[in-house]
Amino acid sequence: MFAEQHRILRQWLAPIVVSLALLLSGGPMVAQAAGEGAAHYTDTVTPNARVDWTTGIATAKGIGIPPKNPASALQAKEMAKSAAWAVALRNLLEVVRGVRVDSTTTVNNFVMTNDEVRTRVEGMVKGAKLVKEQEMPDGSFETTVEMKLTGDFSGVILPKSSPRTDPLPQYKKPVVDGHTISKSYSGLVVDARGTGAQTALAPRILNEQGDEAYSVAYVEQRGVAEQGIAIYVPDLPSAQANPRVTNTPLLVKALRASGNNHTDLVVSDADVQTIHGVPEHFKFLKQAKVLVILDAK
Repeated sequence: MFAEQHRILRQWLAPIVVSLALLLSGGPMVAQAAGEGAAHYTDTVTPNARVDWTTGIATAKGIGIPPKNPASALQAKEMAKSAAWAVALRNLLEVVRGVRVDSTTTVNNFVMTNDEVRTRVEGMVKGAKLVKEQEMPDGSFETTVEMKLTGDFSGVILPKSSPRTDPLPQYKKPVVDGHTISKSYSGLVVDARGTGAQTALAPRILNEQGDEAYSVAYVEQRGVAEQGIAIYVPDLPSAQANPRVTNTPLLVKALRASGNNHTDLVVSDADVQTIHGVPEHFKFLKQAKVLVILDAK
């Protein structure tokens, strides 16, 4: 009898326990799990350096060779390790300096024209995280390091401002093609496949006249530092699985890429009307819940 009562009690409590677990997790844990197997968008800059634009992490490798006539085996090992570390950091600095900031500039432009920026960028590269250190059969070492392009790095490179919260004047009324926009969205996905668009730390979304509908100026400073302006993925399923834009993102198609670096995205006036015509949408813009789909490499 007691066993049967215990079985019934467990059956009754099970859905309650599950519901409580989901409630306490707040939902993002489920979205994160759904995104774990999604594809990442990666720029392979050199055979030894790449940037993962889905995670915002730059990675580089370096190989160090032991000296020909070391005083000891220990000295050979330590010198090979030191050389690998130095080469990895040099390769990391190279890939970081080549990162596009916006449609006209790269990190290298900032480094070459501002001594303070150069000092701080070089300091962050020197403080890169050691990912892997492997001794090879010939006594050489291969070292892998990585550095986030968000956080302190974004704080050095990107401008600081209070986020814009007002729509462009022509989009203040929430009406598209004579119909009032009633639905609000949780984020923005821009499908830029087929436009030749490129990655950048601070991409912009423009209307057909070139007016700025989204940029670093729309994002709160905390969001810029923690997660950047936007992230990139190579396909729609990866976009849908990414927790950045949560459950009901607005999907728009880029008409073309703009700017010398082809990093700005032009979308239709109707799509900008949908983005700017609903006041609640400025919340997800402020939080940089923006994702861009580029052609897979």
